[in-house]
Amino acid sequence: MSQFNKQVSLHGQRAYITPDDVLVAKSAVATGGERSVGRRGGNVVLPGSPAYVAEWDDFLGDLIDDRWSTAEGDSGHDAVAVRAQTNGVARLHMSSTAAKTPAGYIVLNTGLFPQWKANQGKLRIAGRVKVGQTTLTGANVFFGFSDTGAAQMPIYDTGGGSGTPLSNASNAVGWLLSRGAASPSTVWRGVSVNADVDATPISGDAPTVNTYDVLEIEIRDTGDVAYFYQNGVLKGSISSPVLSTRGMVPVVAAFSSEDTGQVVDIDWINVSALRDTGE
Repeated sequence: MSQFNKQVSLHGQRAYITPDDVLVAKSAVATGGERSVGRRGGNVVLPGSPAYVAEWDDFLGDLIDDRWSTAEGDSGHDAVAVRAQTNGVARLHMSSTAAKTPAGYIVLNTGLFPQWKANQGKLRIAGRVKVGQTTLTGANVFFGFSDTGAAQMPIYDTGGGSGTPLSNASNAVGWLLSRGAASPSTVWRGVSVNADVDATPISGDAPTVNTYDVLEIEIRDTGDVAYFYQNGVLKGSISSPVLSTRGMVPVVAAFSSEDTGQVVDIDWINVSALRDTGE
């Protein structure tokens, strides 16, 4: 029996406020509101729940948190760093002289421990991301999960006519932007690779230079389907997106395929899933 009386019952006693004005929820506490057409973003699941494991980073302070790792595949890139601006923003700043291929990547990820699996249930990653300052030319960006902590561009598309992106990772799922001269698409696309088999991508909306998009991927149930949201609007889904038992890490990866160089700004990232009871 509860040691105190619930002051307010919000919905079937699944959420209530204690006499000390503490909001208590049965599974987790989230903010941002339900997704709906026109809403720029969905729920953000906050850390501290016994039922969910969650990661939230607003990139405040003057250093990248030690929860994150950074790497680059070629010299010349500026180090991934927190910018001195309102809200806290992490920036991937690519060099215009680095290799104009996926080998010239710059990466922000959570390092060598793959601690997230599609079969956890309700696995999701969301972030507020913008690309470019004056142009999108040459921007190649991946935002999502990859099954290796090794630095790489998990999925990319440098053209070639097939319409299906290529992958360095064996298992990965995320949003991909490919704005090189040979790119077959100008929009954000939902992509995945399952045990080295690349899926046919789904199309989102084209980004606007120097304008934030809220990107989200949610893998429900036991990892059977990945749903892709852009600014809170469902753009499509991919069945069996990754090997559901494969551990993965959150990743933001980019390279510039033109001489312009590029920047990618991340305002915030939220990663969450049900707590796994096994390994």
